[in-house]
Formats: sequence, structure tokens, C-alpha cells
Amino acid sequence: MTRSLTQHRAYPASSEFVQFAHEVATYLEATEHGWLYSSKTPTALQSQREDRQFIHLDLTPFESLPQAANAAHWFSDTDNIEQLIAAYQQAKATCTNEPAAQVHRYAQNYLNSRFEAARTTYDDADARLIADWVSQLDTYAAVKSVECLLDSQDNLVLFRIAAKRGWLVLFDHLAIRCGSAKHQHAEQVVTQLLQQGYVQPQLQHERFYQFDDGWNAYPLYKMLANGQVIRLFIDQSDADQPQQIIQHWNHCYGFTAHHLALRVVRHTGNHCEAVPLKEVISALAENGIQALTPTGFYTHGLLEQVFLKPHKNTAIPSDIQQTLSTIDPQLATHIKNGKLIELVSRRELPADLVPRFTALYDLKEPPSPLSAPIYPYFLPAQAAHVIRTSLAPIHRE
Repeated sequence: MTRSLTQHRAYPASSEFVQFAHEVATYLEATEHGWLYSSKTPTALQSQREDRQFIHLDLTPFESLPQAANAAHWFSDTDNIEQLIAAYQQAKATCTNEPAAQVHRYAQNYLNSRFEAARTTYDDADARLIADWVSQLDTYAAVKSVECLLDSQDNLVLFRIAAKRGWLVLFDHLAIRCGSAKHQHAEQVVTQLLQQGYVQPQLQHERFYQFDDGWNAYPLYKMLANGQVIRLFIDQSDADQPQQIIQHWNHCYGFTAHHLALRVVRHTGNHCEAVPLKEVISALAENGIQALTPTGFYTHGLLEQVFLKPHKNTAIPSDIQQTLSTIDPQLATHIKNGKLIELVSRRELPADLVPRFTALYDLKEPPSPLSAPIYPYFLPAQAAHVIRTSLAPIHRE
């Protein structure tokens, strides 16, 4: 069900990006067990999942000119929660113009209630932590991340664990639920984001995902001049799927991010090393934060991911609840699962390949050490898995 944004074929990858991916693929195949490599697809590897299905991982980096980490303009001088919320509001006005005709008025009320609660539950140190972290992003990602991080104090627990253990929490991606293909909501959002420096990958199979259970998604990417990659997952329900949750979630919560995905790394000398997903899950469990069912272990660390258990939102308006109940009683329960945090682990490039990676993007002054994951994209099978787990029974009040 490819639409207008994907009707034009993607440009072929530039030779230096192809050569780089070929070197990484042959290196992994030569030094590790479990990979399948074919000279017919020299930039890719295959791995077998637990269900004996094979998964294809193309290692060709997306092509993009480096863009400014312009969120710092809004957030760099933040000292308290009031200043953080004011900076958020000013930044939001410059970068969002979503097609909100189908969105219920409750969506803004929900955000207002979370921000009002944050005024009493977040202290000045929390506000500075959030502001410093989002200042490394572009404005759009910063705005959506602030909404996520102010949704619950629990969403800062990983940052506190990281500070104690010498880890570094990094941005991985945001997922924006955009309503329905009937109204081309996702296409409208994607068009706006392309005007803000985001790109669709040059790999045709990474430009649009169609899922068997009635939804689709456009992945977008941006490389910032500081070496931070911004990944966006812009999804919507198919036009003929009234029971599919995404359109109803968007109607209820609007275009706030469904989830913010965080990665954790540690520095080993002058190199970044991914903290394994199981280690992060265990650390959070020790602090009372539980995860759902992880996936991706068959990728040998290239992409592992899991949702944390969501909060229960008991304030859904009765008219939304009644409408959903008439479509499918389960929807009225699922809609109470609001915004989530996802954990992601992406294995890092070998240290000797990191300078080659920065040269692809002509990064002038990348941080040292730089986080440079081997696999830059999403995996549709894993995206479908974590979305299904997000409908699990409610955990936290």
C-alpha cells in the first residue's frame, strides 16, 4: 500500500556508503558465528529468528547532510521546571503544525495535566537534566522528548541509574502515532518533517513499512552535526481498519509521541560500548520499573528492544470510551495505555571504523568517543512485536 511519498524510487546508495557497509558486513561474517552472508547482497547480513524465519539487515548507513542540533537555542539556559515548560512552548510553536482536525480536545488537556503535575513533582535538578539532554537534539525531537520525560517521574529513573553506574543515556527514536491513512495523516506529518531536514533512507525497503495487522509507517532520519542520529517512526492505521488502535490513540492523545526510545552506552577507553538490554532491564527492575517482553536477541546485539510497562490512564473521557466500546470493547481498555518508554540496545561499530563513519557525514568535531551503531534502521518484525506488547495488561497506576 505504498503511497505518494514512496512512489518515486529511492536514489541508489553512494559508493562510499556501499563500500563502508560491505566492509562492516564482511567483518562481522568473518569474525562471528550465526550470520549468513551472500556476495549478491554485499552490504547485508541475514540472521535466523527463533521461529526459523530469516531476517535481513542492510548495514548501509542512511545518507544525510549534517544538520544543526538547534534545540539548544531554546533549552540551554533552563534552570527550573517553569523555564523548561516555557522553553518547550516556545520551541513547539516553531516546529509543529500537525493535522489535528481528527484529534479530541482531551489531547491538549492530557498534556496540560501532565505539565501541571510536573510543576510539583519535578525539581530544579530534574528540569536541568531534561533541558541538558534535549539540547543535544533538534527542536522537533526535543519538543516530543520533553512531553515524554515530563509524563512521569518514573521516566527519569534510567538517567539516575546511569549516573550511578557510569552509563550514558542516549536518544534512539520517537514514534508518532498519526491517525489514519484515510486522511493521509502520516503523509502530512512526513512532508512537514522533510522540510525540517529529515530524510527518507535511500534504501527502498527502508522507506515504508506495511504491517499485516492493519497499519503502516514511514521511518525518517536526521544526522546532527554533533553526531547524534534522530530517528522517527511515523505511523498510522490503514484506511480500512476501524479496529486498529493507532487512529484511536491519535484521536485521544494527539500527535504527542507514543513512545520515546532510549539507548544506554558506556565508555571503554576511547570507544562507546552498548550496555546489553538484559543488563538495563535488570537495573531498572531493581528500582521497581518492570519491562515487557524483549525482542531482537537473534540480531547478535545489532538491535534489541523492549517497552517498559505503561501507566494506567484513568481519565479518558466517557465519549471516547463509549465510541471505542462500540467498535471493540478491547479498544476501551487499550486506550488507557498512554505514553511509553522503550529501551533499545544497538551494538557499536569497532573503534577502527568509527573515523570512517564520521567521514561519511563530514562531521567536523564529533564527540569523543562517539556512539556509532552498526545497524542504523528499524526492523519491521520487531516493531510489530513491541507494538503488540504495548497492549499488554496495565501495570502502574
